[in-house]
Amino acid sequence: MFAKKMGLSLVSASLVFVPVERVQAGDAAAALGGMLLGGIIVNEVHKNKQRQRVVRSPRTSTRSRAHVSSAQRQQNRQVQSALNYFGYNVGAVDGSIGRNTRAGVARYQGDMGYNADGYIDDYERDFLLNSHQRALASAHMAPYNAILASQGQRGLLRTYRNEQLGIPTVNAPGPQMAAAPAAPVAAPVPALVPETEPEADTVPALAAAEPGLPTFNFSQPARSVSDHCNEINVLTASNGGITQAAAVSDAAFALGEQFCLARAHAIFESKQIVATIPDMTDAQIKTQCDGLTQSMNSHIWGLENKSPQAVISETSEFLRESGQPVDQLVSTGKVCLGTGYRTDDAKMALASAVLLSSVGQLGYAEAVSHHLRGGFGTAKASDRQAAGWMTQALKALDDGGVMAMGQSPDRIAVLAAATGDDAAGKGAAAVPVFMTNK
Repeated sequence: MFAKKMGLSLVSASLVFVPVERVQAGDAAAALGGMLLGGIIVNEVHKNKQRQRVVRSPRTSTRSRAHVSSAQRQQNRQVQSALNYFGYNVGAVDGSIGRNTRAGVARYQGDMGYNADGYIDDYERDFLLNSHQRALASAHMAPYNAILASQGQRGLLRTYRNEQLGIPTVNAPGPQMAAAPAAPVAAPVPALVPETEPEADTVPALAAAEPGLPTFNFSQPARSVSDHCNEINVLTASNGGITQAAAVSDAAFALGEQFCLARAHAIFESKQIVATIPDMTDAQIKTQCDGLTQSMNSHIWGLENKSPQAVISETSEFLRESGQPVDQLVSTGKVCLGTGYRTDDAKMALASAVLLSSVGQLGYAEAVSHHLRGGFGTAKASDRQAAGWMTQALKALDDGGVMAMGQSPDRIAVLAAATGDDAAGKGAAAVPVFMTNK
């Protein structure tokens, strides 16, 4: 009972984001007060986790900023090289982030539709550096060579951005450049470091009576959605573009591409909503979303063994008892879904997708299906179990439900073709529509 009350308190205190269409200047003080209160409560709940987290020291002084590690300086050089390549001239590639580099970052952010503040976050950096690698490896191949010839490097970058958003790249007519020797690929982008290190498992003693190769019980690290999508994007580029519905031959890969498209859209939508929230830092928003994850923990625990209908029913009841208006729950879910993907917190993203599905936004059941299929933020489920969530999404969209995460007729056709036999015969039973307390 105590755990349930604490969960309800967390939801009530934490889920206070204001949707885009309802943001008003007069609400700023009240919204901020609620968010900070939520942050205090969440800090209490998470105090036992702090030893496991990787804490980044705040950059509060000129002296601390001056001492940049060699690894950070190398990453800065990679960013500067990529910006110069794509036409955002920042001058010397020296690893020092100054006025010119900030201006180049802001121009890049503006072109890509990000918040043009001159400070590059992990998602924006990963996309920039991965795009630079793609260009070095495949800019001489069709159709990218024609785009490069007609639109330049910046046009190439926009093409990569469009592909992430699900806009296919066609073999545009025009002069084809002769194939050039493959350029050397830049050093790989460092993987995002998860905030929580997995606890080491105790290694069982070897049986002395049976000689042979040793057996170790290695712990399994949490799967990274960011790393997964980096791999998918490279393979997509090698294949010449996103798999279309009529050409699905590898269902798992086609679903992986669709997952990464959905992820990119979720991050973009989240950043748009966050831009309307007054006086909140990324760290404060992350704290609020940590509270959402904690509150939803019991509803996503064992998700791989539960039916979608059971999860949605019990989560809907839980959220109804919180007393939060539906529009606030929806906006909060969208913010935390994108934040989870941007910070590579798969469990946060999964909790947000389950929340959104449970308030009637069943298009987000697609994300739950991808997480279950790949084992992101939860134990890996069978393809048929994952397909149950995809069926919920596809049936809701077929019935006129709200599209989410860049869903379009083309994307839906690929999802249906790739899910195929896994979803056949499962049927999409009616699920309860979330209703708020009046």
